[in-house]
Amino acid sequence: MEHAVKDITYIADGMYAAGADGMNFDTCGASGDADFLAALRATESIRKKHPDMGVEMGMAGEFVLGMHGGLTFDGKRLAGMYPHEQVKICEAAGATIFGAVVNTNTNESLPWNLARVCTFMKACTDAATIPVHANVGMGVCAVPMTDYPALDAISRIDKALVEIANVDGF
Repeated sequence: MEHAVKDITYIADGMYAAGADGMNFDTCGASGDADFLAALRATESIRKKHPDMGVEMGMAGEFVLGMHGGLTFDGKRLAGMYPHEQVKICEAAGATIFGAVVNTNTNESLPWNLARVCTFMKACTDAATIPVHANVGMGVCAVPMTDYPALDAISRIDKALVEIANVDGF
């Protein structure tokens, strides 16, 4: 984990030196709580060194897998966190944008999945003090599991996420 933090901050320093004004950490926590902790620590380090550099933390799933189970950040156990908890810990690390994920249940309909994602996202945006971007894509945030999802499905999802869940972007 420490090597991952060093690698991430090394790349961030190079990007900053080249003129980048932000970084996007995509699929944070894909390998579980240690992966998420490395991203949080790297974000904290980057924001201390480069306070004007934005960091978006996009999650890998709707909850953090507890591969280790006992890892904490800012006194909070990471394993099992859902988006409304993840956003608070990302804010504490210094993230400037949070990318929330809600997994699509392929056994259920689009309306069922959309109601579920709006419930999760509304709780997340209510808890957030930074912008929340919904990670909308195949298999997440109610998007059907298909290479080319129907345009009307995506339009309904996007509109509901903006109007009901108050997301700031996608």
